[in-house]
Amino acid sequence: MTNIQAEHKTVISNTFSLMILQGSNYIIPLIIFPYLVHVLGIDKFGVISFAAATIALFRGVVDYGFKLSGTQQISINRDDKDKISQIFNSILFVKLILTIIVFIILIVLILLLDKVSAHTQVFLYTFLLVIGDVLLSAWFFQGMEKMKLITIFNISYKTLYLLSVFLFVRNPGDYVLVPLLYGIGAVSVGLVAILFIKLQFGVSIKVPKLSDIIYQFKQSWHVFLSQITVHLYTSFNTFVLGLMVSAEAVGYYAVAFKIYGAIRGLLVPVNQALFPYISRKFVQSKNYFYKAVKKISTVYFLVLALFAILLFIFSTPIVTLISGENANESIAVLKILSFAILFAIGGFYSSLLVLKFKSKDLFKVTLLTSIINLILIYPSIHFWGISGLAFQVLIVQMVHCCLQIKYNIDIWKKPQIITG
Repeated sequence: MTNIQAEHKTVISNTFSLMILQGSNYIIPLIIFPYLVHVLGIDKFGVISFAAATIALFRGVVDYGFKLSGTQQISINRDDKDKISQIFNSILFVKLILTIIVFIILIVLILLLDKVSAHTQVFLYTFLLVIGDVLLSAWFFQGMEKMKLITIFNISYKTLYLLSVFLFVRNPGDYVLVPLLYGIGAVSVGLVAILFIKLQFGVSIKVPKLSDIIYQFKQSWHVFLSQITVHLYTSFNTFVLGLMVSAEAVGYYAVAFKIYGAIRGLLVPVNQALFPYISRKFVQSKNYFYKAVKKISTVYFLVLALFAILLFIFSTPIVTLISGENANESIAVLKILSFAILFAIGGFYSSLLVLKFKSKDLFKVTLLTSIINLILIYPSIHFWGISGLAFQVLIVQMVHCCLQIKYNIDIWKKPQIITG
């Protein structure tokens, strides 16, 4: 087998593993949806979604863009054990610092906001997912292109979570158990992942140098700004929605948005598996890189168009199947969000800007989309409720996509003949 064939096989294998891993993040909640809505009621489901959106913001902060920058660093240095240990320890330490900061913020929210303090247990249990993310270190496995085992760990604990919800959650008062069971599973699999990194890859876990910590903060700053934008028009929007409307309305919006997110989530593992591969190709051959990215972009747009059409057409039966009821509010939101699927290529183009060292352009995209989102969020919800918020997501997604295309326009131009 040639080196090229071996690389292609690795990419395919990692894509398949990541598709299973990412799919479990959406499919399992979709399986639980009808049960939770039926047993807990749409209002308690709304509370859980409100907490999940709030903690998702913290998860985005703690990730700090390492899904891209950390993966890239590990991918380039994966044959140097000392270097990957240095990278792993410095990133892990940065994540721990950020975890402490966002936990303090959570405590402040509990003390100041009645809608948060009314469900303190739910928010604290949901915070366990932040700790689980830190320990899991998925970026490390992606950089090493070894996702199969960690995928097995994830599927195992999420399956146990699914079964435990059906077993222990029996009435509305049990809603606090939903995030608790999920959080315990996330922390458990994270501890297993840390052990595996130490034993399988020989990474020695120790306190990093201050210079390495500072480097990681600087290295991932612009990537973090780009990635957090996604949370600003997903999780942050749901957080604001939870402060402005009833838990029931949040529940209807959450049903539609999670379905939309599940469709978008199908694209994430493809991006994650391709990123280490195209990172190396960008260094090895600019010609091959631009040619491959142009093909990927074309296929990407065609697939997004197909998903958008199917989601719009089948919105009613999908919502009815998932929520267990014909919820007109959720159906209307999902039809609007189906158009946003067309513009979901922005995340892929963000990774290309990282590779091409265009951090300033990435910052411009992030700044503008964030400002637009922040300007629109209050009037959208105030005047049009959950449908207004869905339209806002569509508008911001369109702007984000157009800006990403603008700053990656060189992909569609014939590159100079460059080798090496």
